[in-house]
Amino acid sequence: MANERNRWLQQLDEATMWLLDNAATYAGSWPNARIIRFAIDYAGHARAIVLSEREETTKVELLLALTAPVQRQFFGYPWSRARHVLADHRAFAATIARISGEPSTP
Repeated sequence: MANERNRWLQQLDEATMWLLDNAATYAGSWPNARIIRFAIDYAGHARAIVLSEREETTKVELLLALTAPVQRQFFGYPWSRARHVLADHRAFAATIARISGEPSTP
């Protein structure tokens, strides 16, 4: 069980490292600055979560909260992306504030 857990953590480490190291390559050619910034912010914050000293359960919770809106905006159905764009960006910003230790705003 510990070996499987360590393998999972290693995969998270490698995936977030790749996202951050290659952000300019996969996001740099996109036509919209907002979506480029969204991808780069995601890569940086996901990597920061993995490298942080937080408990593993907190890391998982934060990664899920950070990833859900990004996944819908990049991989969701077009009608779903359009319908949820504002809510997804708000949820993403709220998670970043949580990661940074900023107080939440209503």
